[in-house]
Amino acid sequence: MQVDTRTPAGSELHAWRAFLGRATLALGLLLLASAAVCWVAANWDGMSKIQRLAGAQALLAASALLAAWLYARPARTAVAAHGRACVVGLASVLLGALLALVGQTYQTGADTWELFALWTVLLLPWAVAARSQGVWLLWIILANIALALLLGERVLSWWAVFDGPGFPSLVVSAADLLMLAVWELCARRWHARTGVGPRVLALLAVGVLALALVFGESVVEGLGTYTGLAWVGVTLVLGYFYTRIRLDLVILALLAAGVICVSLRVVGEWLLRIDPGVWVALPLAALLMGEAVIAARWLRRLAAGTAVAAAGTGTAAAAEVPAASAAPATAPVAEPAAGTPAAGSPAAADAAAAAPAAAPETAASAGGAVEPAAGAVVQLGPQAARRTATPWYVQGLLGLSAWIATLLLLLFLVASGIVQTTSAALVLGLVLCVAGVAVARNAQQLFWRQCATALAFCGQILVVAGLSVSNSATGAALLILVLAIAVYVLAPDAILRFLSGLMMALALFILTSFSAGTEALYENVMSWMGFDMVRGLTVWLPACVCGAWLAAAAFLARERMQAARRDMLQPLAWAFALAAQLGALQATGVPVWELGPLWALHPPGAAFLVLAALLPVAVGWALMRTRRGILPASVRAGVPLGLLVLAVCWMPAPGIAFALAWILLGFGLGRPRLRRFGQTVLLIYLVLYYYQLAVPLLQKSVWLAVAGVLLLAMRLVAWRLPRLLEGVAPVAPATPFSPRRPLWAAVMVAGLAAVLAVVNTGIWQREQLLAAGHVVRLALAPVDPRAFMQGDYMALRFAAAQDIARLQDGQPPAVAGLWGGPRTDGYLVLKPDAQGVAQPLRVQADPQPHDPAEVVLRYRVRADGVRLVTNAYFFPEGEGARYEQARYGEFRVGDDGTGLLVRLLNADLQPL
Repeated sequence: MQVDTRTPAGSELHAWRAFLGRATLALGLLLLASAAVCWVAANWDGMSKIQRLAGAQALLAASALLAAWLYARPARTAVAAHGRACVVGLASVLLGALLALVGQTYQTGADTWELFALWTVLLLPWAVAARSQGVWLLWIILANIALALLLGERVLSWWAVFDGPGFPSLVVSAADLLMLAVWELCARRWHARTGVGPRVLALLAVGVLALALVFGESVVEGLGTYTGLAWVGVTLVLGYFYTRIRLDLVILALLAAGVICVSLRVVGEWLLRIDPGVWVALPLAALLMGEAVIAARWLRRLAAGTAVAAAGTGTAAAAEVPAASAAPATAPVAEPAAGTPAAGSPAAADAAAAAPAAAPETAASAGGAVEPAAGAVVQLGPQAARRTATPWYVQGLLGLSAWIATLLLLLFLVASGIVQTTSAALVLGLVLCVAGVAVARNAQQLFWRQCATALAFCGQILVVAGLSVSNSATGAALLILVLAIAVYVLAPDAILRFLSGLMMALALFILTSFSAGTEALYENVMSWMGFDMVRGLTVWLPACVCGAWLAAAAFLARERMQAARRDMLQPLAWAFALAAQLGALQATGVPVWELGPLWALHPPGAAFLVLAALLPVAVGWALMRTRRGILPASVRAGVPLGLLVLAVCWMPAPGIAFALAWILLGFGLGRPRLRRFGQTVLLIYLVLYYYQLAVPLLQKSVWLAVAGVLLLAMRLVAWRLPRLLEGVAPVAPATPFSPRRPLWAAVMVAGLAAVLAVVNTGIWQREQLLAAGHVVRLALAPVDPRAFMQGDYMALRFAAAQDIARLQDGQPPAVAGLWGGPRTDGYLVLKPDAQGVAQPLRVQADPQPHDPAEVVLRYRVRADGVRLVTNAYFFPEGEGARYEQARYGEFRVGDDGTGLLVRLLNADLQPL
C-alpha cells in the first residue's frame, strides 16, 4: 500500500481527501487480495472444482480488464494514477492465487519454484504496462523467491567449483544487480522513482553475499573465493555509483553495515585462530562501535556537503529543477529520526553536522522519489522547525552496532565466569547501568557514547536475568520498569532511550499479563512461547493493546510539547509502537458475533479486544480535533465515523488496527516514516496472520472481503460525498497528470489473454490425464503442515521412492548406498501386485520401452530427496483427522510418465 502526503496544489482539505481516497482504495484492495488468498487456501469443498476455477478466473479477468480500462483513460490526478496501479496490484495477487488454486485442485506436484516462476513470467506484461513502483517491487520479490527456491531444490554437483553453498548467493546477487542496473537506467531516461526500488535491490544484492560470508564456515578462507571477491567488487562498485553518480545515503548506509558485519566476522575468526578465548568479544565490540562511528561521520559529511551544494545554487538553481524532482524535497523534513539527540545534550555535538541531512537526501536525488508533480506541496500537521537531527539511517547503523556490541559484552561476562549467579547478574547489571549513564552524560565523543549505550543496555538485560527467579512477577516487573525509566530520563543518548523504552514495554507487558501471578518471572516468560487462543486473548492481547494506546498517546503528546523537549518522548513512542506491533503477531481476536460469548467467558479479553479495534477511531478523532476551522464538519465527523464502522472488521485481527493507527498518525502529524512503518507492518502482519490457526481460513476470507468492500465504498464516499454536500470539487491540475496509454491497456489485455490461455491449457491437459491415465496406487507415510496460498496439506513420502537408489543403473544395495541416492531425474517402472499396489521394478532414463502390463512414472531428484509426482496432498481446512487414516495414494499416470495424485486411500484401499 502506498499513501503519500505529497499532493497537487490545493488546500489541506484536498490533501486529506486525497489521502483518504488513496488509503481506503489501497487498503480495500489489499484486504480483498488477502481474502482471495485465504479463500483459495481454505480449499472450500462447498464448491465444485469447476466453480472454484471459473470463479477465480472471473475475478482475475474482471480486475485485469478494469485496470486496462483505467489505463486507457487519462489519469487527471495523482489519486487516479495511484488507484489504477492498485487495481493492477490486486490482479497480480489474484494471478498467484489462481495458479495456486490449479496446483491445489489437481495435486500437480510441481516444484514450488515453478509456481513463483510462472507467476513472475505471466506478471511481467502487467508490470511493464502499469509503470508502478509497487507492482515492480512485487515482481522483484516474486523473482527472488522463485530463484531462491530453484537454487534450493536443484542440488548440482558443480556448485563445488564456486565454494558450495556460496554459489546461490552469487546467482541471486547477480540477478538483483542486473535488475538494479535496469532500474537506474529507467530512472535516468524515464524518471522512474528511486525512493524504494533501488534500495530494496541493493539490500538484496549485497545482503545475500554478506550473509554467505558472515554465516559461512570460514570467512578468512571465504574472502579469497568467488563469494568474497564478488562481495568486495559489488560493495566498491555500488559505493562509487551512489557516491559519485547519484547520491543515495540509505544505500551507502547499507553498504557500511555490510562492511561492519563482514569485518567483524573476519577479525573475530582471525583473533580466535591466534588465541581462542572469550576475551575476543571485547576487541570485537570496540571494533564494531569504532567502524559504526566512522561510517556515521562519513555519511553525515556527505549529507552536509550535499546540503551546502544545494543551498549554494540558490533559487535560480531551484527554478531549473524540473517538477519531477522538486516535489519530494520536503518529504522527510517534518520528522526527525527516531531517537534524535536532545537539544543541548552532548549527543547534539555530533548531530550538528547533520542539520540539513533530511533535505539533501532528496534535493540531490539522494534516494528521493522522482515522479511527476503538478504543483506545490501541502505540509500537514504541526509545522516542524528545521533543526539538527541525526538521519534515521545513521541512527539505524549506530543502533545495530550498539545491539551487537551488547550481545558481545554479555557473551564475555557470562562465558568468562564473572556472572555465575542471578544475584551477581543483578548487582553487576545495576553497576553497568550507573556506569553507562555516567559515561553517556559526560562523554563528548560518539564512540564513548556508543560504549555507554552498550554498557547500560547490557546492565538492564543482566537485571532482567537476575530477577528471572523472583517469585513475584509483579515485583520483578516493577523493578525493571523503575530502572528503565531512570536510565531513560538520565541518559541523553537517543539509542539508549529507545532500548530503555523497549525494556519499559517489556515490564508493562508483564504487569498487564501477570499482575496476579505468583510464578517466577522465568516461568511466566516461558509460558508466552507458543500460540493458542487462550494465550492470544489473555496474555498477548492486553499487553499489546496497552502498548499501542500508550504509543499513540506519546506520538500525539509529542506534537504539543516544546521543540526542545520533543526528542525526550520520541524514542519512547517508537519503542512502544514496535513492541505493540510485535506483540500483535501473537495476539488473537474473535469476530464481532462472538464478542458476547467472549464477554461471558472472559470480560477483560473482550474489553481489550474492543479497545484494540477502537484505537484508529481514537486516533482519527484526536487528529480531527486539531483541524477545527480548517476542515469541514463532513470530514471531521466522517473520518471517526468511518473508522468506527470499520472497527468491527478489525476484531479478528488487532494488528491491522494498530498498523492503521500508525498510518493515520504518520499522515496527520506530517511524519512520513511513521506512515511507512504502518504500511510495512501491515503487510508483514497480513502474511503472518495467514498462519494463525486460531481463526479458520474461510472465516478469515469472509471478514477480510467484507472489510475490503466497506473500504472501497468509503473510498467513493471520501471523494464524492463532500463534493455533493458542499459543492466543492477536488482540486485538479490544469493538464492531465498522466496521459492516455492505449498501448499499455492493450498490453494488459494481451497479458490477461496469455494468463487465461496458459491456465486453461494446463487444466485441459490435466483433465485429459485424469480421464485416460493409468491407475497407480503407492504406499505413503504422511505428516501435516500448512503451505502459503494453498492451505492445509499432508506431506507425502512414498515407499517406492526409497527403492530408486537400489534400482538405478542396476546396482546392488551395497553399491548403491556408497553414493547415497539417485543423482538425476528419471523414470520408475512399476507393476501392480495382487492387491493392486504398484511395486517398483527398475529405473530408466526414458519412458520407453516398457511392457504393456507395466506403468512408467517420472521421478525427480530434489534437495529433500526423491519426489514421485508430488510431496503433498491438499485438503480442506479442518479435515486433518480424516486424512490421518491415509495409507496409499492413487494416481493417474500417462504414457509419458506424467502423473497426478487423485485421492488418498485407507488401509483397505478405500477412498477417504
